[in-house]
Amino acid sequence: MAGNINHEHNEQISLQFELDLLKQEYFFLENTIEDYNKQIWAIKSLGLTATGTVIILLIKKEVSIPNNSDYLIFAIPILFWVLESQLKHFQRGFYYRVAEIESIFTEKFYLQSPGIYGSWRHSFNRSAKPYYVNYWKDGFCNLSVSVTYILEILLLGLLIFIRHY
Repeated sequence: MAGNINHEHNEQISLQFELDLLKQEYFFLENTIEDYNKQIWAIKSLGLTATGTVIILLIKKEVSIPNNSDYLIFAIPILFWVLESQLKHFQRGFYYRVAEIESIFTEKFYLQSPGIYGSWRHSFNRSAKPYYVNYWKDGFCNLSVSVTYILEILLLGLLIFIRHY
């Protein structure tokens, strides 16, 4: 009987240790994801500033671009788009483990929290399981990344068109 109590006590200690490790890993991953968000916003603001500067210079006609090199001004938003999409792609690589840990919390330990990823995906009506991480889907074509740069490119194209006609 004493051996059985000892075994149950050891299992309880082991489960508590596992729960503590998972909790630490979970919040480490959430902090890492948030750090990526800060870097992504910095890149987006630098890209908007650079493109905005070119747009202002084009409107004021303070910059002259030879006709055959108009397309070079598109390099600014495209370069920032690629950079931001790479960071978004790397960030999405952490989501699967976050979802996995939340699943362990609910299925093994019968806890309802933490549920940051699950709550987010529920709010936005997304699949419970994160899909395979794909650069084109998670980064370059991700709407939160691409919309800004598509609008910048369209505006630059419109300004070039207006300049020539």
